[in-house]
Parts: sequence; C-alpha cells; structure tokens
Amino acid sequence: MNRSRTLSSVPQALASPPTSWWGRRRAQAHKFDTPQSKGDRRLGLILIIPAAVILAVFIIYPLIEAVDYSFLNWDGIGPKTSAGLSNYTALWSNPVERQSLEHAGILICFYSLIPTALGLMAAALIARLPQRGMGVLRVIYFLPQVLVTIVVAVVWTWILAPGGSGTLNSLLHTFGLSGNVGTPWLGSFSDALIAVGLVAVWLDFGLCFVLFLSGVQRIPTSLYDAARVDGAGIIREFWLITVPMMRREIGVALTITIVASLQSFTLIYQATLGGPGTATTVPGLLVYRDAFQLGTVGAASALGVALALLTFVFTFVIRALLERKGELA
Repeated sequence: MNRSRTLSSVPQALASPPTSWWGRRRAQAHKFDTPQSKGDRRLGLILIIPAAVILAVFIIYPLIEAVDYSFLNWDGIGPKTSAGLSNYTALWSNPVERQSLEHAGILICFYSLIPTALGLMAAALIARLPQRGMGVLRVIYFLPQVLVTIVVAVVWTWILAPGGSGTLNSLLHTFGLSGNVGTPWLGSFSDALIAVGLVAVWLDFGLCFVLFLSGVQRIPTSLYDAARVDGAGIIREFWLITVPMMRREIGVALTITIVASLQSFTLIYQATLGGPGTATTVPGLLVYRDAFQLGTVGAASALGVALALLTFVFTFVIRALLERKGELA
C-alpha cells in the first residue's frame, strides 16, 4: 500500500509549479510551445552564433585571462610567479587602491544618483508644459552625450582654470563672488573630486533627461487628472504616479550611469591625471598605471576583476529589484 501511495503521488509532484527562478523561467518559456515556435527558436539560436563568438573572443576569454593574471606576479614580459590572494588583499590594504575605490563610490553619486534625480524632476516638470519646441530641448540637453569625452574634459579644464578670461573664476569675480586669486578647482585637494563630479553631472544629465522625458510622455494623462480631482498636488503626483510608472526608465538610467562611473577614466585622466596627489584617483586610472607604467599586470588585473564584479553586482541588484516589482518580463 505504501508503494502504490508513493507512485500515485509522483504525477502530482511533477505537476507542481517550479519554485526556483530558473524553473519558473523554463516553464514560462515552454508554456506555449508549438512546432513553429520551436523552429523560430532554433533559427534565433543560429542567428546569435556570430554575436556569441565575438562575445566569447573579445569579452569572455579576456575576462578569464584577467582572472588568471590576477593571481600572478608578472610584469607583462618576464616570468610569472604565483601571488596567491595578495593582489586582492592589496585592494584594501594598499591605501591608494582603497582610496580609489572610495572615490568610485563617491563618483557614483555624481555620475548616477544626482543626474537621475535631476533628470527625473526636470522631465516631470517639462512634460507639463506645451509640447512645442520639445525637440530642441532634447537636442540641447542630450548634446553632452554626443561630444567625445576627451573634448568635454579639455573644455572643462579651461573653464575651471584658476585664471583667465572665460573661466568660472572670472565669472564669479564679475559678480563679486570671488577674490583676486582664483580658486584652483582642479588643483585643490578638497575641491578637485567635487569639481570632476559636477562635470560628470553635466555630462550625464542629458541622457537621463531624454530617457525620462520619453517615459513621462507615455504615462496616461487620465492618471494625473484623477489625482488632481482627488486634491493631489504636483509633489504627490510626482511620488505616487510619475516615479512608480517610470520604474523601468529609472532602472535603465541607473544601470547605464553606474557602469559609466565605475569605468570612469578619460575625464579624470585628461582633467587631473588623478591629482593633486591622489585626490581624484579612480580604479580605471590605477589599472592603466599598474599595467602600462609600473608593469604590475597582476595588480591591474585584480583591480579590473573587482570592477567587473562590482558592475555585475550593481546591474544584478537593479534588475532584481525591477523584476520583484513586476516591471521586467
């Protein structure tokens, strides 16, 4: 009797819905399988083979090699010796590398959080205005994204110079907000990182604004009309309608800008070269210095692997939060 009861319970166990994330994905994918859909799936797999090969050769293989190098002491030419975990422990024990990671965390605020917040508020306000001339605004705000980063860095280096016509200091001096000696914005130990961060805000604001403006325009106006009938003001509309309805766009903006902040190199290399001292050093700059100037390929690889892991963690967390809210399929 026990055997028959066990066998009779097998179909019920097999029919129970999968509990794991991967099981739910497979069940959803095969729910509406037809011969045509299976053929389309095979065709899709064939079509992605070239892209998969390129991904494997130029992304996956170098990443595996970088992980291998991160456990070695190697100058890029001579013999290799095992370093164990010393290259990874140096990320925290070495004050310069630890400081660069701290700077990367600070720059996330300037590259990602501030532009996202400002872009969201600006898009919500401008969407309430007449639509005439909206295309011009998009072009103006998005223009910094079109410019090459090295050009942006050169221009802002001129603007933030201690003296000279057309600089920020000369403008402040005109309005009586600065003394006779101009502030060295990029040469000050206390102001350099903030100055670079504000340039990053200007650089990424346009991208966030364009993303959010498109998202705001797809929100049904009936929701705002109903909220106004209930007595909601502009602030309550923003928090109760705009933000929840634009969760997908916010996730995209956060992902793009956080990745950009962790990979920041060109702006800082041209504007400050990590100086003064180590006031603006970032991981990307140290990877370049360790690999190509100091010849410590293992240390550079360990820092690069750590950056890749941080990028993956941030991307995974943002996507997981969106999926939990039911925003992604």
